[in-house]
Amino acid sequence: MHLTLAPIFASNMVLQRGLPVSVWGTAEPNASVEVRIQGQAASCAANADGNWRCELAPLTSSDAETLEVASSDARITLTDVAVGEVFIAGGQSNMEFWMRYDKEVEDYRPTCANPRIRFYDQPKCSYPGQTDDFDYSKVGIWRKATPEDLDYFSAVGYYMARGLEMVLDVPVGIVGCNYGGTTSAAWVTPEHARAVQPELAAAYDAKLQGLPYEELLANGRVNAAKNDKGYAAWPAWNEFFLPRTPTMDEVKAFMEAEAQKASGPADVGGLEIGGAQSGEEDAARVHPGVMTPTKEAPGALFTYMVLPIAGFATRGVLWYQGESDDEIDGTQWRHEEALRTVIADWRDAWQRPDLPFLVVQLPGFGDWMGLGPNDYVTIRACQQEVADTDEHVWLCSASDMGDRHDIHPKEKKPIGERLALLVMRHLLGMPVPADAPRCIGAERKGSFVVLHFDNAAGGMLLEGAECNALEVLCNGEALPFRAAARGDTLVIMLDGNPSGPLEVRFAWANWFRTNLYNGAEIPALPFIVHC
Repeated sequence: MHLTLAPIFASNMVLQRGLPVSVWGTAEPNASVEVRIQGQAASCAANADGNWRCELAPLTSSDAETLEVASSDARITLTDVAVGEVFIAGGQSNMEFWMRYDKEVEDYRPTCANPRIRFYDQPKCSYPGQTDDFDYSKVGIWRKATPEDLDYFSAVGYYMARGLEMVLDVPVGIVGCNYGGTTSAAWVTPEHARAVQPELAAAYDAKLQGLPYEELLANGRVNAAKNDKGYAAWPAWNEFFLPRTPTMDEVKAFMEAEAQKASGPADVGGLEIGGAQSGEEDAARVHPGVMTPTKEAPGALFTYMVLPIAGFATRGVLWYQGESDDEIDGTQWRHEEALRTVIADWRDAWQRPDLPFLVVQLPGFGDWMGLGPNDYVTIRACQQEVADTDEHVWLCSASDMGDRHDIHPKEKKPIGERLALLVMRHLLGMPVPADAPRCIGAERKGSFVVLHFDNAAGGMLLEGAECNALEVLCNGEALPFRAAARGDTLVIMLDGNPSGPLEVRFAWANWFRTNLYNGAEIPALPFIVHC
């Protein structure tokens, strides 16, 4: 008898506690299927196409269970199944960024062994049948936190899981559903992608130069190097540039040396940004002038990465994306609707209208490898607006975590730990300070300006004598000032008493690194106020 489970259901996995759990797969058409775990049984019938889905009642936390699936005389037994908290880690390269390259990885590797912390990397697919075209045997695997497997974890996901497991004392599973160098247009339905990101969709169509997308798939996918994402290895390019920030001269020397070794293009597999490979563009030419990976196709990753795991029970989604929505200057404002659409489409896919999203706001950034942001200010403002107007979206501040000359900051621990705090407070109801300080008003008193903050538990704190990333302008001209934190306020002392309205900006630029925190060491969010 034919019986299968969806690939994400495997031994060593983590199932969500306290919420209904769906389990699905294929069987003989119209066959009865039964699923058993923790003393309960759920049954369902496969449809005429052989697809089935069983619904389990909420499970209780456990370090190890056995899940059994049976249909007629066919049986599947999964062992070492943990039950705890599960999160989907979505987005692009900064969510994908592996622990192998994190700044603190060697501090944690010797003592990281913890069977309760587990990670599943959803295969990076962007067209049907892709897993048959390449070797995907090294991905789509549930890994436990061990010194050997730590390298493969999303760094943000690992630190978040570590922080939660220490407090909750239950297993924590992270499902990595991310892909470097991807825009929001890839993570929504194809129809919505063309509606909310028309410029990005048109740019992709232009790359095809009239070649039908179906022909791209039929004739070019096997040889398209950029579509080979089934490896779980460490290409030379990753080893060279991800642990550090090389200079352009160093990059040039590396590329020349690699080309000489291979007598051809250098191996630059790995993280991607802005829709282009970090390094040389190495996609196969599947048509004269056509050079594009299928991951850029509108809706491709939603269709071939998100939908295959949609419904896998989860507490919520961790989302770190937006860098590549800066590709086309003048369109950054579309990120607000695009992010709302990502959230709505994923909620529809999970059939959970209240599916929580914890969004990492983009940190400061200047330039990198010849690339620089056009308007990250707008991207951040869009992220803030979505969080302000959706009761199930929360913003994780990263305003102190940027790197001026690297799109991939190497220190992910603070972001992971702040996400863990947001989960504890907003998803689990624990009374912990978790939200970033936010300016809620300004009042002018002669030569003083008093900025008031909410989420200022423990009082506002400045690390240093000056407040980084803060500007005070009068009639467009910057004014000299001093600043001091006082309780839930930041007091600005101006030189003199300028006439005319004032504009106060904080982290309102492409590059900045803030040093204004609350007592929980969470940095303040960017803002602009007038008084």
